[in-house]
Amino acid sequence: MNFLDYFHAVCEFRQLHPVVKNVALRTNDAEIISVKDALNGLREKLQQQYKEINNIPFTVVASRGIMNLPNVLYACILPPGQLVRNGIYTAICFDILGRGALVGCVESKVTSKGLKTVQRKTGSTLLSIDVDGSSGRTKYNNVFVNPVEFYYPVDEIKILDEHIQESMKLSLLFLDL
Repeated sequence: MNFLDYFHAVCEFRQLHPVVKNVALRTNDAEIISVKDALNGLREKLQQQYKEINNIPFTVVASRGIMNLPNVLYACILPPGQLVRNGIYTAICFDILGRGALVGCVESKVTSKGLKTVQRKTGSTLLSIDVDGSSGRTKYNNVFVNPVEFYYPVDEIKILDEHIQESMKLSLLFLDL
């Protein structure tokens, strides 16, 4: 399978298992094996494809969950020294209903870095790609500097690839690397 196959598999899983407030999917449930495999495959393909820019190495992490599957599934491409909970990096966050993903350079939700981010959601705004989970800790719509929505199924991988590379370069610029 290629990067896009895994991307689509995560969207298809979310279409079958949309985020529902106060309904958790346990990480040991047999029905989530497919999405765990898709996220691992996506992580591996992203690591192969985006391992470095300007001789600066990147690492890729994907959502896992300990007891419950996270409401917002993601893959993050991290510059050196950056963490999902504390950093500036490139994120692919999947829509809570499986309609696609939001992609771009982000700052950590947990530890704000003071970047000028795009306010995509205010109040009860409905978004065509929504990456806010059901708790206050999983509100990611407003942490993107350069958000672009990619709808399932993605037809043109070249535009997605270019945006990922642009976002990686932007993260390096913000980090002064």
